[in-house]
Amino acid sequence: MIDTHQSRRLEERQLWSGYVQHLFQTLEINDRAAAPDITESLAVFCQQNTRMPEHTLSLLMARSFCATGDAEAAGRILRHDRSHRPHAESWLEVLSSEYPFPELYPLFSSRALRPQNLTSAGSVWVLDLDKIRLTDADRHELILFQTVRVLTEKVSSVWKKSSGQGTLGIKGLARLTKFVRGRQPARQLTGHIHDVLALRAQKNGWSAAPSVLLVDL
Repeated sequence: MIDTHQSRRLEERQLWSGYVQHLFQTLEINDRAAAPDITESLAVFCQQNTRMPEHTLSLLMARSFCATGDAEAAGRILRHDRSHRPHAESWLEVLSSEYPFPELYPLFSSRALRPQNLTSAGSVWVLDLDKIRLTDADRHELILFQTVRVLTEKVSSVWKKSSGQGTLGIKGLARLTKFVRGRQPARQLTGHIHDVLALRAQKNGWSAAPSVLLVDL
């Protein structure tokens, strides 16, 4: 008896594998030693996560090459993707094996955390709170501050190489301020984020703490 489900799964994996192979050939990186293993592992991952945006797949491919020490191949992938091309250098830094990619992947894939160039501040990492899912429990003021603390601690990893030199842009803060009591809730939340970054800088022995900038005011 033919297992049609198994056959379908194999066909799906082969389709993803073919897509990745074609891109590697286009970018002339298909001859890299790690290319076959990366192709197969990504095909399996994409098969299990069928709704894979192109920008996310590009990050996964670039991260896979970075993990093998091939930043040049990773750079080709990022510059081929229009959404990552303007910020390829910023991505290359945080996709290296020194950074906790699995921890940051949900933020990267949802574009809740992304690099952006601002006229007033140059290159910054933006935390887009509008893209963060909040449960009813998260909206309680005490839980909200804990949620923001955990998010900020995770995000702080992107300044590991720069020893804290950089800027965190906060977008969508207004969505959270309505759950904070007292006067000037935006200032309360911004101050909280700044304090968390200062503590991370102290804990990591950084020379500076990232500054905080509201980017949608």
